[in-house]
Amino acid sequence: MGCPNGSDSNIERSSYPDSGNGPLLPDYVIRIHLNPAGLSLDENQMRQETYLDLSKVDQEGVIVEDDVLEWSCIMDNKTTLMWEVKSAVGGGNINDASYVYSWFKSNSADFNGHGVTENGGICADSRNCDTEKFVEVMNQRGWCGYSDWRMPTRLELQSIVNYSQEIPAVEIQFFPYAQNSYYWTADIDIDDLDYAWMINFVYGNIQGNLTSIPRVVRLVRSSG
Repeated sequence: MGCPNGSDSNIERSSYPDSGNGPLLPDYVIRIHLNPAGLSLDENQMRQETYLDLSKVDQEGVIVEDDVLEWSCIMDNKTTLMWEVKSAVGGGNINDASYVYSWFKSNSADFNGHGVTENGGICADSRNCDTEKFVEVMNQRGWCGYSDWRMPTRLELQSIVNYSQEIPAVEIQFFPYAQNSYYWTADIDIDDLDYAWMINFVYGNIQGNLTSIPRVVRLVRSSG
């Protein structure tokens, strides 16, 4: 599970899917975000603009106008996934854009002691500084009015990458404070259980990384 056969992405190995009951996105959703061979930059940009259908969501979970100056989440109207929007660096919020987290799961027997780097991140609360605890805190807060936030799969996180641009490879008018860095996904690398998959939002490439190394997190929920 995880990687559709024949995908244009550079994912080659399978992974454990997230346990948050989020559906894996079909292959065509990923393909449209990649730059197929032979497409010029302008042609690829046109594909991106045709595909993107994003709406801003306030802290109460209400979709607001595109010209508002404050919003807390983004609804992707094509995939029906809702994404966490990070808060300004240094603003004192629980999801400050600069915070990074170690990758951690406490309840999976599959890992056999691997993938368990607890509280290994750099954030305001050292007791809640890994991916699992960050999810718990955001759900306790009811971010954007919901308590079913989770880590995204590789395919889900890749769906918001814009390969027509870089540094960062995401629409910053909808995702402000995006870091030019690696973001964790929910997927562990089954070939090496000390590694999990992440996506680099500098260029959009995908690779594995030791779970002990802190990385940025952007949470998602299934709204469809």
